[in-house]
Amino acid sequence: MRNILLLMLVTFLFNCNETIETKKEYKNQIGDTSFNPNLDNPKFKFCDSTKVLHNRSRISYTGGERALESELLKRFKFKPEYKSFNGYFIIRFAVNCKNETGRFRMQILDSNFSLTECPKELEEHILAITKELKHWNHAVLEGKDYDCYRFISIKLINGKVQKS
Repeated sequence: MRNILLLMLVTFLFNCNETIETKKEYKNQIGDTSFNPNLDNPKFKFCDSTKVLHNRSRISYTGGERALESELLKRFKFKPEYKSFNGYFIIRFAVNCKNETGRFRMQILDSNFSLTECPKELEEHILAITKELKHWNHAVLEGKDYDCYRFISIKLINGKVQKS
């Protein structure tokens, strides 16, 4: 009798390990930046919007990260009204297979990485100099051209762009 109870217990425990398969649903826009007519240039188009990569390491800048940083520093024009800002601008955008950029989105964080605000003119200036960067090289994977997303993080201390 004891052996039968032990066998039933073992069988029950093994059956408890069965997993219930759940179907995962992903919305089309997860990770994608939808077109916003109030923010986006309608001339920017993805070459194939069904195959946009979300791996920023696949996009390069001619001359590398140092050239990108140098270009940002060269374009940034400090104004005294920026001096009170300490924090980060996190800018996400797309680079299509023609090396064109679009769908820019920006978050502004304080030095504790909490969402914050800054002078409107500074916000517009940072976004404008980011949009002016033209030496992007789109993603190429296994010999195929892809559209891709990229992030840039710009740190300011006392309103001045800092080198990384």
